Amino acid sequence: MLDLSLNGARVVTPGGVQVACVGVQDGVIHSITDTPPAARTSLDLSGKVLLPGVVDLHVHFSEPGRTHWEGWAFGSRAAAAGGVTTVVEMPLNAIPATTNVPALDLKLAAARAHSQVDFALWGGLMEDNRADLRPLHAAGVMGFKAFMLEIDDGSFRHAPDHILYTGMRELARLDALLAVHAENSALIHGLSRDLQAQGRRDPQAWLEAHPPVSELDAVRRALLFAQDTGCRLHVVHVSLPEAARDILAVRAQGQAVTYEVCAHHLTLTDADFVRLGAVAKCAPPLRDAARVEALWELVLAGEVDCITSDHSPCPTEDKATSNIWEAWGGINGIQLTLPLMLTEGVLRRGLKLEDLAQLLSTRPAQIAGLYPRKGAIQVGADADLVVADLNSPWTLRREDLLSQHPWSPFIGRTFGARVERVYLRGQPVWEGGHVMPEVRGQWLRPQGAAVPT
Repeated sequence: MLDLSLNGARVVTPGGVQVACVGVQDGVIHSITDTPPAARTSLDLSGKVLLPGVVDLHVHFSEPGRTHWEGWAFGSRAAAAGGVTTVVEMPLNAIPATTNVPALDLKLAAARAHSQVDFALWGGLMEDNRADLRPLHAAGVMGFKAFMLEIDDGSFRHAPDHILYTGMRELARLDALLAVHAENSALIHGLSRDLQAQGRRDPQAWLEAHPPVSELDAVRRALLFAQDTGCRLHVVHVSLPEAARDILAVRAQGQAVTYEVCAHHLTLTDADFVRLGAVAKCAPPLRDAARVEALWELVLAGEVDCITSDHSPCPTEDKATSNIWEAWGGINGIQLTLPLMLTEGVLRRGLKLEDLAQLLSTRPAQIAGLYPRKGAIQVGADADLVVADLNSPWTLRREDLLSQHPWSPFIGRTFGARVERVYLRGQPVWEGGHVMPEVRGQWLRPQGAAVPT
């Protein structure tokens, strides 16, 4: 007698899509069969799709220190409602940033107390915490994040070239992964000063301060540094097909590099940003329609490693300004990644469901060192499962968003698919339009990471 049996859905497995029954015992997938097994709870999911829970490699929940921005409680609720069952949370936006072990302990305490989805954590590389990289690695962070773009974010700073390069050398010795935000800092800040001196404060000025060449140059520099040091590299939120092709070219030559594309860079354009203003501000910025479609071509060709949200919320008032330089730069998106990709990818462009599962679940789990426990519907994996209806149109309202500050550039957008139920390790965490309050996430460490005492 199993705990749960989900019967009759189109099940998206690593081997393809099949109508099957998925049996769950003790939080783990026990069986995938043609006929329903005996179970304490059985559900008929005929006509539905059963996907692996989404693994989002790039989220900012801002706790500790900025819980009023979002926090683990609100952020993880939004994740669960969107079918995201595992998040890998970034070191910045929290105060203190996760750049040493004491700061890691503070973040762990908040996450363990409030997260309703499973979680892994990035550490940070910045100027100057190189002595903290080895202790953080031993403590169980899944990798490290560095900004090539100079930022002012409380306790997190960027990594200028000499810090980036020497940090990569140390991470190569640890066989640790480095994620980089790749934009040319000097170029962007110089252009920004010039534009502000001209009195420019409009959205178009933000685009002009972040020209495509600023991203392309930084990506190439990061690839060169990683090649010279032997560091494993992950390039976050690639917005340019040109940069993606550079990454693919060096990988074809044997370099260890992966990259992600954000859902908003696939579903919004620079014209949307000019129309919407601060609510759609992000860095790198939204790009022109031709580049968006070129990114989709890479997605459909299987040449994008994973799709993420870069969920970066803030209080609504930090978006409510006509001065684009003052507005917070980030997209509130974790709840919408899967519905967006089902609608724009599967329903509109014919993306195969098994390819979508690779992009949102399997490949990010592999990059994070969490596979095969996470990332696929297969026997022995955690029963992180999403029930979706691909024939259920709905229009996003502000009140549908579970983030603490429910703003979004997607409000008013119609989606063709809906997330109906979500299971975390066999427990229902989202059903009937509600998050189950009793479910708690677990801390995940990459395979081989030491467990702190």
